[in-house]
Amino acid sequence: MDTMQISGVSTGAEILVQCNSLSSLVSRRCDDGRLRTRMFPARSRNWRPSPTRRSFLSVKSVSSEPKANVTDAVLDSEQEVFSSMNPFAPDAASVASSIKYHAEFTPLFSPEKFELPKAFFATAQSVRDALIMNWNATYEYYNRVNVKQAYYLSMEFLQGRALSNAVGNLGLNSAYGDALKRLGFDLESVASQEPDPALGNGGLGRLASCFLDSMATLNYPAWGYGLRYKYGLFKQRITKDGQEEAAEDWLELSNPWEIVRNDVSYPIKFYGKVVFGSDGKKRWIGGEDIVAVAYDVPIPGYKTKTTINLRLWSTKAPSEDFDLSSYNSGKHTEAAEALFNAEKICFVLYPGDESLEGKTLRLKQQYTLCSASLQDIIARFETRSGGNVNWEEFPEKVAVQMNDTHPTLCIPELMRILMDLKGLSWEDAWKITQRTVAYTNHTVLPEALEKWSLELMEKLLPRHVEIIEKIDEELVRTIVSEYGTADPNILEEKLKALRILENVELPSAFADVIVKPESKPVSAKDAQNGVKTEQEEEKLSGEEEEEEVIPEPTVKPPKMVRMANLAVVGGHAVNGVAEIHSEIVKQDVFNDFVQLWPEKFQNKTNGVTPRRWIRFCNPYLSDIITNWIGTEDWVLNTEKLVELRKFADNEDLQSEWRAAKKKNKLKVVALIKERTGYTVSPDAMFDIQIKRIHEYKRQLLNILGIVYRYKKMKEMSASEREKAYVPRVCIFGGKAFATYVQAKRIVKFITDVASTINHDPEIGDLLKVIFVPDYNVSVAELLIPASELSQHISTAGMEASGTSNMKFSMNGCVLIGTLDGANVEIREEVGEENFFLFGARADEIVNLRKERAEGKFVPDPTFEEVKKFVRSGVFGSNSYDELIGSLEGNEGFGRADYFLVGKDFPSYIECQEKVDEAYRDQKRWTRMSILNTAGSFKFSSDRTIHEYAKDIWNIKQVELP
Repeated sequence: MDTMQISGVSTGAEILVQCNSLSSLVSRRCDDGRLRTRMFPARSRNWRPSPTRRSFLSVKSVSSEPKANVTDAVLDSEQEVFSSMNPFAPDAASVASSIKYHAEFTPLFSPEKFELPKAFFATAQSVRDALIMNWNATYEYYNRVNVKQAYYLSMEFLQGRALSNAVGNLGLNSAYGDALKRLGFDLESVASQEPDPALGNGGLGRLASCFLDSMATLNYPAWGYGLRYKYGLFKQRITKDGQEEAAEDWLELSNPWEIVRNDVSYPIKFYGKVVFGSDGKKRWIGGEDIVAVAYDVPIPGYKTKTTINLRLWSTKAPSEDFDLSSYNSGKHTEAAEALFNAEKICFVLYPGDESLEGKTLRLKQQYTLCSASLQDIIARFETRSGGNVNWEEFPEKVAVQMNDTHPTLCIPELMRILMDLKGLSWEDAWKITQRTVAYTNHTVLPEALEKWSLELMEKLLPRHVEIIEKIDEELVRTIVSEYGTADPNILEEKLKALRILENVELPSAFADVIVKPESKPVSAKDAQNGVKTEQEEEKLSGEEEEEEVIPEPTVKPPKMVRMANLAVVGGHAVNGVAEIHSEIVKQDVFNDFVQLWPEKFQNKTNGVTPRRWIRFCNPYLSDIITNWIGTEDWVLNTEKLVELRKFADNEDLQSEWRAAKKKNKLKVVALIKERTGYTVSPDAMFDIQIKRIHEYKRQLLNILGIVYRYKKMKEMSASEREKAYVPRVCIFGGKAFATYVQAKRIVKFITDVASTINHDPEIGDLLKVIFVPDYNVSVAELLIPASELSQHISTAGMEASGTSNMKFSMNGCVLIGTLDGANVEIREEVGEENFFLFGARADEIVNLRKERAEGKFVPDPTFEEVKKFVRSGVFGSNSYDELIGSLEGNEGFGRADYFLVGKDFPSYIECQEKVDEAYRDQKRWTRMSILNTAGSFKFSSDRTIHEYAKDIWNIKQVELP
């Protein structure tokens, strides 16, 4: 073996590739005598030092899929060659050497300084070395045994910082902590240099990242697929005018975790036309062509060798699309137009879609995700099949999960590839597609059940529209067969509810299927009694009119493609994400589909990873849990948290519990001072609501409750205030979408209220209001461990699940909330007495809105009082007419209090009084806190992933040998 190719390893090994022998490759040393490349394996659950462990250098790149002619004998030979190498011991000296190596030989900074930013990148690259061996070995093994693999497609992956999580999952906290101390740094400060990846916005993306952590930890063969957004959503700034958006800069210094796979790229087409090829098959030709390139990010499991992959797609145009002639003639923008059009697809998460250009860009994003991912999945299936590809086996080897409706184009795209490129019949392609794809519904909000303009889709994706029309036609055939034509009204109702194409004529084969009876002729008897025919009535009516009335021209409703309906029809499983949400999905959102295919629908209550959301973000509490339970197994088996219940009244545990909470609160005091300039007391109750700003999440209810509290305080003497109210720091965080005007008004109102209250010397530390700008995962990792009360107060029936409620409960926070989403199940597990409940129930909402529309709603006097107080000008000169006006009137867009803030306000205020009463008794409150952590065991994403794997994906755990 004279030479060796090293692929996928961005380490010092790259500069040694030209060595003429393996021995010189592994023994080459730096001037100080240390090995130039320092590498060590991740620790498995039963980790033991072994002289036969494979060297990091021996494994292939993730992107290098095994070829059909690669035999096990070759792989075994390669294993034997490297078996003589001793593993690199993960001690502090070796880690420090590895970090110093990367600071020198994989630099992103000038050599003369070694400061925190440089220390972070060198440390991250060192940790990545530790990940790559297991990362590549994982997929080498999956390829060899040809396991069934799940692929999780999501427009968002809100990962959070990776360094602390990776070091923790590898079990190397001590080694890296000690190593960095030797170099003059501490691990926490170095980790804080990492920018949050701007690949997500809210719960959808955070859930996807929790799922990846659980897939890896539980040894499930799975990958994530997403887009590599250059600027993410936006960086939020809070000014005197409220929220302002700026471009996110998370990639400006590069991302040390990702590896670009220039050998993994796929063509993506837009526009063009569909023609018949010489073989009689449809072909999509012409149009605009771009390329999707893979960027891979390793996702390590906790205490396991399994390290899975998050593959992100970035878009570009071929270099030949750069018009050099135009550029040289001075038409610089014109020359690079094709390049810009390709690259902008991955610029921003959720670009504004008010304009046609914005809508087009969003649709391009969704199709890019689906097409590139499916091409990659199919290429892997073919490679693993060797020279014997059997397409009927595709669903036995591949499971595709669509996270919400954004990846729904997977269905027509998979059909297109199977038929047009692989030569399958419609019937075979359809069976394969339905058995492969599954859909997770995350919302009951109409605006989130995506619809796309048929006209736009016909221009952008003409072949896919043909396929969707065919699926719709087959669906119409099923509906007609199921309901018959005897009752045209029922049939029309079902077609309207179930069809994928909205406001589109029936397919020609069914044009006459709905025939309504003509008007009945008037009998002789009725004629004698003066009964007239419809024609006579119309004529008489016309004769009585003095002037001819010209009817207004009718505006035809737009033709739309309903993506949620397509997802239900094209997949084999549809799941909601909490018990109450799944029932609403079945009884309301997709009830007509449930009547057709009840077996498709199921529930998968969400979960969060206990590694990031207790073990790593809250080490104080984690140590207490481990000490009292007697084992750290709870990190993998959260059922063991239940054992805390028997110690809930123990005074020693309660004392330790409160001390841990106080330490976490002191961290948040420093964060608030740094981010806002405000000083808050760590002895006050920390009352927190952090989530995307949306009317249905009702941050407006929260801030109006604070305004009411403030008003009542101002009406009291100082002694009365201190007696009546528990000191509180009310903390908000979250982003309002850039074009969501009402949400931005809410942010502005919160910051105006904060400015007034926080500068009121009469109130002092009794009440503070804080809006933490640019909320992200790293901020959440500080706020959640410090929280004592957390608000999950959405209008009942409108929050699919929520996951922050689970994180708060895990960290010993008591929740105040409605019976909505996962709140229902959390309350059941932690105990009704340990959850503050208020508000209308989901089954009451429809009638309450109807009552409002009929003018029967009588607002509570306290609600009228607080609105009047807001309008009095106490919070500045800004007009809140639009904001408060949305809570008034009985009907109309943006009015009539659609989210029932006024209805639930008195119940909310009464419940907050109970919160104050409970908090005064710190022994009782601490007991409630402990029981929340003990009862949170169900809400681990490990449990959720086990259910997906068993009930939807049909994949098995595969532990590496």
